Amino acid sequence: MFEIENCYRIIFEAMLDETVLLSIAERIEQYTDAGVAFVTGTGKIMAFSRLWSIFFPVSAGKGYLTFEDYASIYGREKPDGQCCCVTPVYGGKRAIGHVVLVYGGKESEEQLQKLGLVLAESVKRFFEEERKAYIFKQPLKEYIIGRMMFEDEFSKEAEEDYCPKGKYIVILFCKKDGKAEEMTARVRSMWNCMHIYEEEDAVFVLLYLVKDQDSETIYAGIEAEKQRCCVSDVFSNLCLCRCKKNILRRIACAEEFQETVPVRREKDWMMRGMYTYTVSLIRKAGLSDYSIEQLILEDEKNNTELYYSLKVYLLCENNVTAAAKRLHIHRNTLVYRLKRIREIIGGDMNDYETSRGLLAFIMMNDAAGQKCKE
Repeated sequence: MFEIENCYRIIFEAMLDETVLLSIAERIEQYTDAGVAFVTGTGKIMAFSRLWSIFFPVSAGKGYLTFEDYASIYGREKPDGQCCCVTPVYGGKRAIGHVVLVYGGKESEEQLQKLGLVLAESVKRFFEEERKAYIFKQPLKEYIIGRMMFEDEFSKEAEEDYCPKGKYIVILFCKKDGKAEEMTARVRSMWNCMHIYEEEDAVFVLLYLVKDQDSETIYAGIEAEKQRCCVSDVFSNLCLCRCKKNILRRIACAEEFQETVPVRREKDWMMRGMYTYTVSLIRKAGLSDYSIEQLILEDEKNNTELYYSLKVYLLCENNVTAAAKRLHIHRNTLVYRLKRIREIIGGDMNDYETSRGLLAFIMMNDAAGQKCKE
């Protein structure tokens, strides 16, 4: 049996170390034979002791609590007959994390519950500091399910019992824009069936139970807000959440010239997002296309907009009417520009292979940050 007074001394001495939480976890384990872990309200494991990692090796390896280990710790079935003591760490009236102790033998239960309270109060400031990076205060299970959908492989049990159903849309809000919380609330007023997954720099909103006939209404509502965000196409396989998150991140990073539309939809921006993957290779290789460079030189020399007009035309899948509307010019004006472009590049933009090649070099040129018409 251990003494709580000695635990106070151990914690105080550990506070002098550089790795405070790790030192506390390791020293308390040595003294009490109980595995120790400090789990934030988002499921991140800030520190853990050796014994704790033996019982929960997957979570220890990942650095955050998996759904399976969450079910084991907070449910009735304990690991290998061990007992778990879970003590909330409160910030105000809400739990911002948990101290998790794993131990063997019921005789230590009362003492470990007291120890959990002591540890929770001692490490509270570390949890509060970590909490500052997040906007939303959701239950721990919601964070874990969100991470599983957007980061990990699905748990069979979780997918059947807890994961949202139907068709889906994912929306990305960048926190640096300062509107993530407000826009998420507005989206909820449009569509109540939603799950929030938050990272330190972005908020991903998963809309579920979406029907095909609902999608355009949702898109129109989002565009009416005129706030910066990236929106996926409708999809029906929840396993695509990770892919959608990654492409929306790429789309958010894509640099555009003369682009003022705040809402970036996947169907319009996927190619631009994909080309951000190639930036480092493009810069290193110095890839370019002579015909594209000729357009840029023509624009610089005569103050024309041939380069950008060609890009919009190709992005609109060679549709003159749609491209002219997006460029805010008369259709005949665009027809004249395309004629001039054809003379300069010496090729037929309406040939599929030629048009795809031209667009590829235009996107690579933009992604590489080379000089182009603004």
